[in-house]
Amino acid sequence: MVHEGVGLGVKWVAAFAIIVLSVIAVFQVTMDPAREIPDPYYRAIGPDITSETELRQTLPLLEDAYQENYFDCSEMAAFIEWYLEGHGVDTMIVTGAHNQPHNISVGGFEYKNNSGDHAWVVSNISGRRFLIEPTMARIVPESLERYYFPDNRYSDIYDVVDSSRCAYEYDWWTVVEIDSPLPFPTPVRLPPVSGLESDLFDLVNREREKSGFTALKWNEEIACAARAHSSDLAGAGGAGSAEGTWGAGGVGMKRAPGDILRDNDVYYFDITACRTLSMPGPVYNYEQFLKNCIDAWKSDETGPQITESDFDESGVGAAVGPDGCVYFTHISIGRIYCGYKNAPCCTEQGYYPWCYKPWKCDRGICK
Repeated sequence: MVHEGVGLGVKWVAAFAIIVLSVIAVFQVTMDPAREIPDPYYRAIGPDITSETELRQTLPLLEDAYQENYFDCSEMAAFIEWYLEGHGVDTMIVTGAHNQPHNISVGGFEYKNNSGDHAWVVSNISGRRFLIEPTMARIVPESLERYYFPDNRYSDIYDVVDSSRCAYEYDWWTVVEIDSPLPFPTPVRLPPVSGLESDLFDLVNREREKSGFTALKWNEEIACAARAHSSDLAGAGGAGSAEGTWGAGGVGMKRAPGDILRDNDVYYFDITACRTLSMPGPVYNYEQFLKNCIDAWKSDETGPQITESDFDESGVGAAVGPDGCVYFTHISIGRIYCGYKNAPCCTEQGYYPWCYKPWKCDRGICK
């Protein structure tokens, strides 16, 4: 027979144990940093990204959003990881050191010097790895990856928060409403290459009209030659910034404009000019992008003994490189109607019939 006092003591012990376990459970829930993460957290927010070009054309612009101890590298890294996972990209958060001794300009963007603890993200797209600098939301060029020294890699927000036992360093959702539209500019989808060409050509003519020159006539054969040249530039990595070449050749151009045209069976010109331009992507404001292109060319509007009034036909060729840069070639000519290959010889009173070099008259035809 169990003594009544002993039975009462057992009940008290059991009750006390239940209370202790309940307190521990409540304490664990209270102290669990993951409880601060919004639920649901990961979800689809856009179409899947399947290539480097799509990645560059999807990342939001964060360059002016950095705020120390509020929305800095750790929050930004967590935000980009969430953003890319929402686009179907396998992405991890990485912490370590970033030791870049000086500012470096690559592809039209300046990657600023930094030294000390840092957080960034690494994405995997179709087996290719991309390191992304979160304070810029830019893919880091391979030449600059050597300045990043990883210590820890985290598969998702729960992993990094659980490891640090604190959500404070990564709680970007206290800065950006997770259920609201992003407050950051996102890239615009560029029109097809033909649209880029015609839009820029229209702006070129507007600038000519402002200066009192007649509008250039679009020439599709010239545009094809310019398009081929832009494709060559894109494949070779670009022409730098704006370059202008007037007449037969000039410094900065790999090929003289006359040669570009002749290689594409265009001979009916006596003077020609070529401007090339590479503009880094992505593009956030299309109208401003086109204006920047025109502004980049303004310093090349005239050349020795040649003025805009000497040209009457033109074509623009565009190409988009794998790095998202847009390449333009604009070729203008002064049209002639004789003197080129397979055309009638030029005639002028008091002069013998003649052809432009290297052609010679042969029975009234330049050959």
